[in-house]
Amino acid sequence: MSAESYPAASPGWIRPGDVMRVRKLKAKSRALQARMKSSAAPLQILAPVNGQYSAANSHSLKRRNPFRCSPNKILRVHGEDNDLEATSDITLFQLLNPAAVNTKDRVPQTFSFSNLFSKEFGAEATGEDKDSPRVTWTDKLVVDWSLKTRIRFKSHKSLPWKHNFKTSEEASGTTGFVRCLSSVSDENDDRTLDTSANAQFYQCCLVWQHPNLPWLQLFPRDNIKLTSQTGLFGTDQKLAESLHSEWSESLRSLHQLLRVRQCPYFYVCGPTFTCLFRAAGVAGISQAHALITPTTRGFREAMKQEDIEFEMPFQNSGPVKTNASYSEDMDKDVEDRQKGLQEEDEDEEEEEEREEATSWLENLGVETSQFPNLNPNRVKLERDKYKNVDNTPSSLVYVEGMETQGLINFLLNSKSCVSTTGSLAGVPPTLLAPVAFQGATLTTLKAKGGVVRQDGDVQNSMEVSGPVLPHTVQQLTSLLSMAVDNFSVSLHSVPSTLPFSQHSHHETMAAPQAFAQEGLVDCGLSATVRHLICVPHKSEGESKLPLTYKEITFKENKFSWTDRLQ
Repeated sequence: MSAESYPAASPGWIRPGDVMRVRKLKAKSRALQARMKSSAAPLQILAPVNGQYSAANSHSLKRRNPFRCSPNKILRVHGEDNDLEATSDITLFQLLNPAAVNTKDRVPQTFSFSNLFSKEFGAEATGEDKDSPRVTWTDKLVVDWSLKTRIRFKSHKSLPWKHNFKTSEEASGTTGFVRCLSSVSDENDDRTLDTSANAQFYQCCLVWQHPNLPWLQLFPRDNIKLTSQTGLFGTDQKLAESLHSEWSESLRSLHQLLRVRQCPYFYVCGPTFTCLFRAAGVAGISQAHALITPTTRGFREAMKQEDIEFEMPFQNSGPVKTNASYSEDMDKDVEDRQKGLQEEDEDEEEEEEREEATSWLENLGVETSQFPNLNPNRVKLERDKYKNVDNTPSSLVYVEGMETQGLINFLLNSKSCVSTTGSLAGVPPTLLAPVAFQGATLTTLKAKGGVVRQDGDVQNSMEVSGPVLPHTVQQLTSLLSMAVDNFSVSLHSVPSTLPFSQHSHHETMAAPQAFAQEGLVDCGLSATVRHLICVPHKSEGESKLPLTYKEITFKENKFSWTDRLQ
């Protein structure tokens, strides 16, 4: 087709294609002009020269930063911020530190409470608190006389122990323990016992116990669940009498060994109490003695009826806080007992008057039961201040000397030593000792090794569970310290036995410690352990470290411990 075939466009109309073409041309021309201007004379802000901008000297002048702020303005702004923050506490600050307020040339500082508290808490978080107590380290680990149910050793290095024992290790460990042989001594070179670390570990995990009934939990007896079902020994009277007869012979055997100092100590774990017997010389006490905790008023009255003299060492000094279960505040009870002691003379006079009135009524033939207020026993019960300390650490009873024989007879014949209900009905108390005695059973502590992961930290561990005696802790820590230079120990104690470690007895005419150790040379313990158990026990105020430990740390041949689990 030719162009003549199209009709001619109206002069007042423009096609859309022409409009877009014109716009593209204008955009290209503007971009070209801008590029030419920028290449010829770059756009910049010039510093004034004599009040006018000179384009001729534009290349010789330094370009000015449009976002730059004057230094004077910066100081002025910061000063306003500091004043704004300090004005909230300006009055208290002027009172506490007037010298700093009067100093004009001092650099501005912020003293608001928010900053002070943030600094204080920041120092505590980073461990920079100057008032925090320092860790005390000692060369020896003191003896904790409380019974342990479980101990766990942890170290970043591999432990020399394994819970799977070889035949030679078990045989040598058993022989060394039964014969009281030291596996590290070189006195007899012809001895063929296995002296490896695992054999020594097995030897430390043995204990003598009576009775041994595998289907019953005989230790510990604090957390035994009460059941309505009566055990086998509670229903069969002949069986219970036979078991008690054997137990009586075992207790007499242990006491005889203790008297001749061939047994350093032993425990009697009853249903409601635990009794610790220690030989003469142990804990710096020159005579054989016994500690019983916890006790009740009825138990103490029964001992008095058997003419057993005893002391309550925590009664005058107040109870000792040993763990969370005994963390109850007893200050009020201590004050009441002190007031009772101050008024003792007045009470005695009143009691004498009542006794005179009672005897006068009896002479007249009048029964005193008609006048209960004149009954001396009732008056004594009302005046007794010991009834508030039952089943607490303050109820600890101390028996010394020949009175221990009377205590043995009391335990043999007392009905309170044997439970009458539950799964342990008719079962006598559990006897635990470090040496063999008549009727004893050799019991092995359960060992279990593994790895502990906590907060990304991996440590090797070895857990020992069962009736852990005080000398066992000493032997295991000493044995591990010879192989590993850094480790920690977590211990779980029987709560009712913690007051044993709190008791301290000071004698003015005590025998020297060397004589006490020599007297216990045949007790079956090594010389190092004998030295530790014969050290006089310090009180809470004399010792810089707690008397009981739940966490032990060994580092650089030094020991430190705390009475709280970390």
